[in-house]
Amino acid sequence: MRLGLIVAYARVHFGDEPTLEQYGAFAEWAAQMQFAGIELAAFSLDHFARDFSDPQRLQGFRNRCHSLGLAITAFEAGFLRHMTVHQDPAVRAQAIVELRKSVQVARSLGSDLIYLHSAPHPSWTIEFRRLYDEFSPPTRVEVPAGFSWEAAWAQYVGVIRDLVREAVAGGVRLALEVRPYEMVSNADGMRALADAVGSPALGLVFDTAHFLVQKELLPVAIEKLGDRIFLVHLADNDGVTDFHWAPGKGAVPWDGTLGALRKIGYTGFANIDVAGTYQDIDAEIRAGRDFILARLAGVSR
Repeated sequence: MRLGLIVAYARVHFGDEPTLEQYGAFAEWAAQMQFAGIELAAFSLDHFARDFSDPQRLQGFRNRCHSLGLAITAFEAGFLRHMTVHQDPAVRAQAIVELRKSVQVARSLGSDLIYLHSAPHPSWTIEFRRLYDEFSPPTRVEVPAGFSWEAAWAQYVGVIRDLVREAVAGGVRLALEVRPYEMVSNADGMRALADAVGSPALGLVFDTAHFLVQKELLPVAIEKLGDRIFLVHLADNDGVTDFHWAPGKGAVPWDGTLGALRKIGYTGFANIDVAGTYQDIDAEIRAGRDFILARLAGVSR
C-alpha cells in the first residue's frame, strides 16, 4: 500500500477550482513530502472545460509528475455527482457524455480510475451546518409523500450502469466515494449497487472518515467490500460529525482498519485526506502522513 494525497492542499492554497498550473505546484509539494501519488479533480463543468480539455497539456502534466516520481492515482469527476440523480433525463444523458470525456482525461493523465461522489436524492430536504463539506448531522430531514425509493433506486442503478459501460469501453474503472446521507452511504448499500450493476469495473473509494460517521465497524466494512475497494482515503473524526482531520486525531480504529486492508490484499493507494480550515494544513498533512507510516510499520510486523 502506497501513500498518496488528495487535492485539498491545492484547494486551500489556490482556491476551490485550481488551475492545472496550480495543480503543478501541488504536485511539487507532494513530491517534496515524499508522497507516491496524487489525485486530480474537476469540480464543475466550467472547471473541467477550462483545465482538462487539452490532451497535450494533460500529457505534459503527467510527464511532469512522473519526473517527480508521482503517480496520478485517480481523476475525480466531481461535476458528475448531482447529474446522476437529476430529474431531467437530458441532464442524466449529459452525464454519460461527460463521463466519456473524463475517460479521455484519465487516459491522458495515465490513470485507470475515475471517481465521483454519491449524492442525495434531489427531492429530499436535508439541512446541515456547513463544515468543509455538508456533513454535520442533519438538523432537518424531509422526504416528500410521493417519493418512491424503488423508483429512485432503479433510476440511479441505471445511470451508474451506463457510466460504468462508458468507463469499460474506454479501458478504465469507475468508483463512487460513498458518503453519509446519500443514495449510497454504507458498505451494504455499495454491495447492493455493485450487485445490481453487475460489473467488476465498479468499485468505491473507501473513506475512513465517511464510514466512521455512518457508524460502520471499519474492519468489517472492509471485509464486506473486499476487491470492490479501488482507492482508500485516510481521514479521522469524532464519529459524529464528518470532519476530515489528520489520521490519529480522532476515533478511527487505525490498527484494525489498516490490518483489514492488509488482510484483503489491498495493494493500491491510500491517500491522506485532510480537508477543511486549519491554521497550517501543510503541517496537518505531514502529521497524518507520519502517523500512518508509523502504523503501517506496526501492522506489517
